Amino acid sequence: MKHAIFIGIFLTVMSFQAAAERIVVAGGTITDIVFALGAGDQVVAVDTSSTWPIKATKLPKVGYYRDLAAEGILSQKPTLILTMEGAGRPEVLTQIKSTGVTVHQYDKPDAVEGLYTLINAVAKDLDRTQQAETLIASLKQKLPQRPSPSKTKALFILSAGERGVMVAGKETVPDVLFGYTGIKNLASHNGFKPFNREALLVSNPDFIIAPSHVVYGAGGPQKFCQQAALALVPAAKECRLLVMDSLMALGMTTRLPEAIAELDSFHRKQKL
Repeated sequence: MKHAIFIGIFLTVMSFQAAAERIVVAGGTITDIVFALGAGDQVVAVDTSSTWPIKATKLPKVGYYRDLAAEGILSQKPTLILTMEGAGRPEVLTQIKSTGVTVHQYDKPDAVEGLYTLINAVAKDLDRTQQAETLIASLKQKLPQRPSPSKTKALFILSAGERGVMVAGKETVPDVLFGYTGIKNLASHNGFKPFNREALLVSNPDFIIAPSHVVYGAGGPQKFCQQAALALVPAAKECRLLVMDSLMALGMTTRLPEAIAELDSFHRKQKL
């Protein structure tokens, strides 16, 4: 009886300690996962790349995850910081750790299996492994089978300007989206790299895709398509452009099935 009482008290204390965590999250992908695991109520601040869920956008901001300042983070009195690789400067994270705050950094996934690994890693640090199992099972159920390659070819444009065009190649989230919709990615390099104008004209994509922050930063879809770097490309001339939520298009998040469905729907409409 005494043993049972002790176990009950121990579990209650552990539960209280977990609930008392004050978490700062720096990295939109991590924020998405933390909230999907049901730990959003413990988050006290996020970085500016954390644009989902809506509840997260209403929290205090600590800057952009690649350029963090210790003062801004510590002012939120965190007990735990979760962030993506490449966050801040090493000396900033060292300064934060020296105050006794726990900092966990995670590898950035560029494939579905990497997303599952990340979910499990975050869940382990938050003591939410059961929730992770449920979340991963749900994602696996929602993800479609990869179709046979279609004749449709496209480019994901990360930026376009006077210096040219930057596009997504292999080992990127946009390439994963292409794979799940059967669309041919015209960029064969790895990562995000420049695509010169000659290559852009020769590739002649059926349509182009770009993240929302880039498109609206250029003044909207029409102005984005009219940029000199894209002006001679038929798909840009006719503005056959899919504008995707930036985090959903560039981050391997729990909204991956939603991102695939959006691209697939646009793809099908182009074929009509």
